[in-house]
Amino acid sequence: MTQTKFTERLREAVIKLDDGKIGLISCRSRSLFSPVFRNRKYQWAKLMDCDGLLVTRRLVHDGEGGSPLDEVSLLMGVVIQCEDTTSQSKPNPFGKASLPHVPNGVWVDVSKKQSQSANGGRLRLDRVLILFVLPKGAAPTQRKKFETAKRNVENAAILMPDAETLEVARNTSAANLCKHVGKIVRPFLKGAGRPKRAQ
Repeated sequence: MTQTKFTERLREAVIKLDDGKIGLISCRSRSLFSPVFRNRKYQWAKLMDCDGLLVTRRLVHDGEGGSPLDEVSLLMGVVIQCEDTTSQSKPNPFGKASLPHVPNGVWVDVSKKQSQSANGGRLRLDRVLILFVLPKGAAPTQRKKFETAKRNVENAAILMPDAETLEVARNTSAANLCKHVGKIVRPFLKGAGRPKRAQ
């Protein structure tokens, strides 16, 4: 199935981004969680699984607040989602684009060497960027569905400040995907702090 093959290449591209220059934190899964209050206590709820998850730490430098005793860093996360047949209804991309605004935060499971715990841990992301990757080049019979998905994804990204879109050819290689995705996410994870628009 074409969509599955594209998603596999996208996941391969995300792995290739970990070239040692960004300082990515190893995650144990691509699942996202948040605590919710129910039955008179806080419990974990699974928000969603994603097609790619990139997490890194960014140092907070001296400024008007002076220098704290201990070094402080922000945990930055990029959630990558292949948007194809899953974006046929407005709530789907809008829901994903609103992830950074979940009241109790977005949490990820990290490996034991990134955590204080011997088994690994669950950490809260301080900043979250959602990247919708939309494969273009649908068959003529699927053209209308593709246009609907594209419109819904672009609308979600325009309305939400921490969401970006990337439209790429459906048959593009993992290496090309790595290059295009990297151009958008690297500034957020390590550079100036804001993503560069794909356009």
